[in-house]
Amino acid sequence: MKKLFSDEELDWQQQPQPTAEELRLSGGLLVEDWPHARQVMRLSTLLFEATQPLHELDERALHLLKRAAFLHNTGMMIESRRHHKHSFRLIKDAALPDVSSEERYEIACIARYHRRAMPSLSHEEFAALKRPARRRVSALAALLRIADALDYSHDGRVLSLAAAPELCTADSWAIALTIRPLSDLDVELDKAYEKADLFEKTFKRKLNLLIRE
Repeated sequence: MKKLFSDEELDWQQQPQPTAEELRLSGGLLVEDWPHARQVMRLSTLLFEATQPLHELDERALHLLKRAAFLHNTGMMIESRRHHKHSFRLIKDAALPDVSSEERYEIACIARYHRRAMPSLSHEEFAALKRPARRRVSALAALLRIADALDYSHDGRVLSLAAAPELCTADSWAIALTIRPLSDLDVELDKAYEKADLFEKTFKRKLNLLIRE
């Protein structure tokens, strides 16, 4: 089975600074913690694969999710409390390569909803999207919220994750986590369940997270 990530990519502690390619893909935007950005992007990718039967989105949607995950905290360069809203504005106006203007706006919206309020038509930025884009943004933001929570400590405790098909039902979706030896995941799990609101609303299933022994 082909690895989704190389051993070098998994060694998040060894890359505290952005690479030239990462800066290119970010359109020059900066984040306050590059290893965290990589980890959230990696977990978002794994969650996308683990929930494929639920969202049924394509590889282009994954491309948008990965970019949003990598840049979700760029607003922290302005302030912490409303950084999700600053992330939306910064990404929306950035010169991101390899995406259309419509895709860049979706990326901005996905990043905007990585925390706090869920997408709502009462929000001008979300209401501006067409219906298919609203569905896509809601599904991808749901995954990003959980991925971000699973690296709440910013230290890469979750090594991998995958669906546990034998535990998935019409009412719940089970995700098995593999974690670093001797790691404590209590806080991450609490935060993930707190931020599972959009997942459960979008996919009509309760989220069930379990640690694989």
